[in-house]
Amino acid sequence: MVLLAVSQVLVVFDTTVFTVGLPWIEVRSRLSFEGLTWLLSVYSVCFAALPVLAVALGEAFGQRRVLMGGLALSSLAAVAPAVTSDAQVLLTSRAVQGVAAAVITAGALALIDSTHPQGPGRDRALSVHFAVVACAPPAVLLPCTMLLDASMRGETVFWVQAVAGAVLLLLTPVALTESAPVPGARVRVGRAALGVVPLGFLAWFADWFGDRSVSPTTVMVVAVAGALVPSSLGLLGRGEGVPALLARLYRQRAAFGAYTVVALLASCLAGVLFVLTLALQMLGGLSPMQVGWVLLSAVAGVVLGWLVLPALAARMGLGAAVAGACGVAAVGFVLLSRESAFHFADVLLPLLLVAFGCGVLALPVGFARSGSGALPQGLNSSRQLGAGLGVSLFVGIVTVVQKQTSPARGSLQAYNAVVADGVRDCFELGVALSLTAAAVALLTLPRQSLRAAAPEPAASDGAPAGTAGSPGSSGR
Repeated sequence: MVLLAVSQVLVVFDTTVFTVGLPWIEVRSRLSFEGLTWLLSVYSVCFAALPVLAVALGEAFGQRRVLMGGLALSSLAAVAPAVTSDAQVLLTSRAVQGVAAAVITAGALALIDSTHPQGPGRDRALSVHFAVVACAPPAVLLPCTMLLDASMRGETVFWVQAVAGAVLLLLTPVALTESAPVPGARVRVGRAALGVVPLGFLAWFADWFGDRSVSPTTVMVVAVAGALVPSSLGLLGRGEGVPALLARLYRQRAAFGAYTVVALLASCLAGVLFVLTLALQMLGGLSPMQVGWVLLSAVAGVVLGWLVLPALAARMGLGAAVAGACGVAAVGFVLLSRESAFHFADVLLPLLLVAFGCGVLALPVGFARSGSGALPQGLNSSRQLGAGLGVSLFVGIVTVVQKQTSPARGSLQAYNAVVADGVRDCFELGVALSLTAAAVALLTLPRQSLRAAAPEPAASDGAPAGTAGSPGSSGR
């Protein structure tokens, strides 16, 4: 569990240190702002497109092999920013890093299944894993900034990442046993590979769309459609006719609802952390290290949600508890969109509320035991897709704002005002996405108390293929 958790933290460390190190990369590589956002976008596109294929490859060839392949790719890709300033090499390395992140994230969860027998032990392991996944992005920022300040050289941080990945690669065969390949899984690899195309296109489209529109309504529609794509692809892969597909969709609406809520909240959390990292430095005048201290409130919010929401779900029912959490996140986004919400004290409470709502991301076992038919592996795929979509949308919006003005053409105060308006557009999107997730939860998730809901042994039979795990997943 420690090794798998550290592997997941390594994925988050890469994203965070790259974002914090963008000013250094900009100076070293002489890239424009648009070029820098492409480095972020290509990562999120690959990260969003690969989860389903990564799961299928692990089922066919062994989850430990897939995890080791991801760690090897991560180490190699981390070397590129340390040794070269060539823009094309950096772009390629970010794409490879996105692939590696998707493979590591999917492989770590699958290995929990293979190394923990079904029962309370596996449930605890899954809870810890998803809590680490949800808390890592805000928690890693402060150590990243401290390491950058201590090293005084950007290359050092990337070498640290490469060495850490290599050490984990060497420890993996010592600490973990290989999972047994699933019979017939190699046939499903081809179908999963075909799913990469629409998922990658959707993530790219989110970036393109965010580059041209900031309408909450239209972006909300795109986000909901994107949240449903992995499960929809799984249903289409069953070879059933349209009537049978519609009937299955109706029967499994709770599973689809769980996947959709997770994808939407992952978009919110990934987006708000990215935007706040920029806004607090540009508009609030905070140093990267001060931003790291601010974002620790998000860690507290996620942990609080992880602790409180299961008890609420046991009393109120999963649908009401999740909808309430999404509503709290929406309130946090409303507070962030205030005129002065770009300073240290202004951000703490709103970010705590947003993170508390996103504590739903740390409840895969609660979803799986709710009778929804949603399984941790499918929820993990939805989280990856949502995070990729969220970063793509928010990066696109910030790019639009940056193109509208330049400090060289006007006063810095006017430039900051335009940027502030764009950041508030992002927060308004967070409100729309959170409220949409609340509506989906109320309409689809079970309303009965979890104390009265027994686990469904056949839940894995009705879960969408290709996203909800396999006969070797936690739903068996």
